[in-house]
Amino acid sequence: MNPGHENLHRFMNKTVRFTEADTGHLMALAKVVQLKKKEYLFREGEYARYVGYVNKGCLRYFHTDPKGEEHIIYFAQENWWIGDLDSFYSRKPTPYNLQALEPCELFAFSVETFDRLRSEVPAYEEFRKLAHARATAARLETMLSQRRQTAEERYLALLKKFPDIFQRVPQHYIASYLGIKPQSLSRIRKQLSDGSR
Repeated sequence: MNPGHENLHRFMNKTVRFTEADTGHLMALAKVVQLKKKEYLFREGEYARYVGYVNKGCLRYFHTDPKGEEHIIYFAQENWWIGDLDSFYSRKPTPYNLQALEPCELFAFSVETFDRLRSEVPAYEEFRKLAHARATAARLETMLSQRRQTAEERYLALLKKFPDIFQRVPQHYIASYLGIKPQSLSRIRKQLSDGSR
């Protein structure tokens, strides 16, 4: 098993029991997609042809409002599953964009290979249901935090989840995710830095 497959195998096994044969079958159906920095897996208005696993790299998932302002919904890095399932299954245009923030390697699945995987690897279907439930809960938690938490609290929660995010993601994207202006983020970082001395 190569290192990328081992990463995936370990990750899946944290949730559901996966055999090496299960992982081998999964990888036989996967398309390895390499994205350059700033390249998109899909853009708003396109059909999201793939869902996939991030083996290497970091991406941002965002939409643009009518005023042209970008709103980042989440950052995805190693061991994340990404895609727009609504567009993927309905084959309707997605309102979202998925862009690489650094060179990325994805294990991607089309609708046909994804459905084969669900029927041919029972452990995967169990994993998919659990992962989908967790992703839905995480989105709701993000929405609630935008309303209930201060910008500082959201910032600290993000750092806890992604300790190295400032090494991988430009500050103005982090500010967009937090729902604040870059100047406000700089002020929060300075206040916390001063307070820790």
